[in-house]
Order: sequence, then structure tokens, then C-alpha cells
Amino acid sequence: MSLPPGVVCGHCGSTAPEFRFVPVSGDGTVRSWTVVRQAFLPGFEDDLPFLLVDVELTDHPDVRLIGRLLDGVDTALQLGAPVEVAFEDLTPDVAVPAFRLAS
Repeated sequence: MSLPPGVVCGHCGSTAPEFRFVPVSGDGTVRSWTVVRQAFLPGFEDDLPFLLVDVELTDHPDVRLIGRLLDGVDTALQLGAPVEVAFEDLTPDVAVPAFRLAS
């Protein structure tokens, strides 16, 4: 069953009047990136090294997300490269945004 959003964000608890849920496509462009060689959070040790990208969303340019680039650490990457969201399941209850280069 799908319920409409409430007046309080279920994640951060915000009650700001301008708060609203807005669907996004997950498409964006790479603004920056870094190669991560040390795991600071559990669960990523086996993935080292990996590319972490800063993505500006196409349909909401004021929103940026950071996630792992799933194409691999040796991917030839450029500023402005188009990407699309792909979620990584860390546990059965937790998924984080990740990205792939758009085809």
C-alpha cells in the first residue's frame, strides 16, 4: 500500500513548511570524483579501491548526491560525464545510491 507523504519527514524529522517529497530521475552529471583506497565504513573493504563520484542531478541541479561509480576504478572519467543511479544493497534493509556511466 502506498501512503501519501506526511507533514514530517520520516528520516530527518523536518517539519519545515517548505519540506516536500519530490521524485527525481537519478540521472546526472559528474561534478567531481576521488579514488577511495581505505575503507572508513564496514562492508566496503572488499571493494577497494573504488571511485566515489559527486553527481549533480539533471532534473534538480541544486541537488547533488555522492555515491560509488560501479563501472570500476579504471574507468576513464571526465567532468560532466552523464551517469544514472543504481542502488547497492548493503543489507536487506539498507540500500545506498551508486552510479553507472549512462550509455
